[in-house]
Amino acid sequence: MAYQEDMDCIAFSNLLNTKEPHYPYSDRYNSEVHRSQDEAEPTEKEHMVNWFKNNPTNGSRSYSRQNPNNSAKKCFFRLANAASLLWIAEAAGIDEPTVAKAFEAAKQAGNVQGSCKAIRDIISWSMIMQAIQH
Repeated sequence: MAYQEDMDCIAFSNLLNTKEPHYPYSDRYNSEVHRSQDEAEPTEKEHMVNWFKNNPTNGSRSYSRQNPNNSAKKCFFRLANAASLLWIAEAAGIDEPTVAKAFEAAKQAGNVQGSCKAIRDIISWSMIMQAIQH
């Protein structure tokens, strides 16, 4: 079966809005490893629904951008929050052993950029797309 490789941000935001607000590994990352300093929303769900929904616009405050973007794939690669990446993986339905491996790799990375890279090295965008289209 051929899978769609990308999705527009609004459609991805709407899909994420149907998911649970809390999942084990993203919550655990927030509580045990690193909680973002500039939290605008109380849950990763609200954070990600708003992040993807606002990317096709110029945004506002910390989400301001000169060039609107409507590619969920680009948004995924621009995310600099490991808990958000883990939440997306869990919400998409990536299997628990893979999410656990990504969590451990992020935890060992030691900084924000390294943690996000570690997660993306284990959980690719194509895996996210395949999981949500399965």
